[in-house]
Amino acid sequence: MPTLPKEFADLERFVTAGWALPREHARWKRRVTSSIAEIKDFYETLLPRMDAMVKYLDRHPLSEVPEGDRPLLYLALAFMDVSPSWEVFHAADLPEPVFEIDRMHIVERPYPWELAT
Repeated sequence: MPTLPKEFADLERFVTAGWALPREHARWKRRVTSSIAEIKDFYETLLPRMDAMVKYLDRHPLSEVPEGDRPLLYLALAFMDVSPSWEVFHAADLPEPVFEIDRMHIVERPYPWELAT
C-alpha cells in the first residue's frame, strides 16, 4: 500500500527502507547506522526531487499537513539530516563521534498536529 502522494511514488522505496521517521532521534540513528552507499543513494535520489517536495508540502501550513503527506515530510527532514553526512563528511557520522548514539538524548518538540490531540 503506497504511503506517498502519487507524484512521489518513485521515492516509496525509502519509506519501505525506514527513512520516513517522524522523530529526529530515530532519523539520526537511521543515518549513523546506514552504510555510506545507502546514504549516497538516499541523498542523490532525493536531491533533484527536493524542490518539488517542498512545493508540494508548502500547500499547507505545518500545523495542517495532512496525515497522508507526513511520510513525505519525514523524508524531507531525513534528507536534511543526511545532507551534511554526504556533502561534508562522505560518512554516516563523524569518524570519531564525540557521543555514542545510545547516549544521545535529543529533546524534540511535538509537531503542531500532536498538540491538537
